[in-house]
Amino acid sequence: MDTRILAAIIVGIVLVGILALMLFAWRRRVTRDGAIAVSAEVPEPRPVASSTATVLYVATSRRDEPIERLALPGLAYRSKVTLELSDAGVIIDVPGDRSTFIPVAAIESVGQASFTIDRVVERDGLIVIAWSPAPDVQADSYFRVLDQADRRRIIDTITHITPALRDSRQHNESA
Repeated sequence: MDTRILAAIIVGIVLVGILALMLFAWRRRVTRDGAIAVSAEVPEPRPVASSTATVLYVATSRRDEPIERLALPGLAYRSKVTLELSDAGVIIDVPGDRSTFIPVAAIESVGQASFTIDRVVERDGLIVIAWSPAPDVQADSYFRVLDQADRRRIIDTITHITPALRDSRQHNESA
């Protein structure tokens, strides 16, 4: 057998092995993180949105482990999504996947960022929602705004619907 053909076969086997390991690792991550998001189910009846915006969902990571992606149900893959903001919280409506609900009580902060796991953008190009999908899990979800006019509206609306953030903002403005 020609050495080039043998080398190509060996490289092919190695590549297939690497892809199989990557698939196995991703499936384990999805299974592991699937149990975390039980509290992220959209309530029935669905809250009426006071504001919506189309954004790109980028990633969700653990708070103190910014390169540790969480593959939460509905938030495992990048996608164009609709954020529905209501007094009850934020619904991340993912086409073709389940919607994820972040209740107001789970939101810890909202702000802007320039990078996450494998995405770097211009200064403050991402909106980050810090929240707790489970009592012992703190997460940051990152979104890329498509229409720049939506950026301030999303941040202001989330701040307004979240009592702790609203009270903190009012305290800072009065000081």
